[in-house]
Amino acid sequence: MLVVFLLSNRADAVVGFWPFGTLGAAPLGAIVLVAFALGVLIGMVLLVPHRIRAHRRARTAEKQVAALRAAQATAPSASDPAPLMLPPAR
Repeated sequence: MLVVFLLSNRADAVVGFWPFGTLGAAPLGAIVLVAFALGVLIGMVLLVPHRIRAHRRARTAEKQVAALRAAQATAPSASDPAPLMLPPAR
């Protein structure tokens, strides 16, 4: 879909930014492609710190769960019923 748009819009468009004025002319498809690529890169850069923090939190939580499971497996719980005493056989 993007390729069709790029090939359909090959006319030159003037590129200008407020403080810099006119930067030049380029095909509209190229401008859109560059803007899309910059948006993806900026989004990735903004997402990386969040992903790193989430990964660290998940790793810490997994270690805590493993430690709790190990402690639960080794310690008898207070809610366990007492062993059933059978009467002696005759």
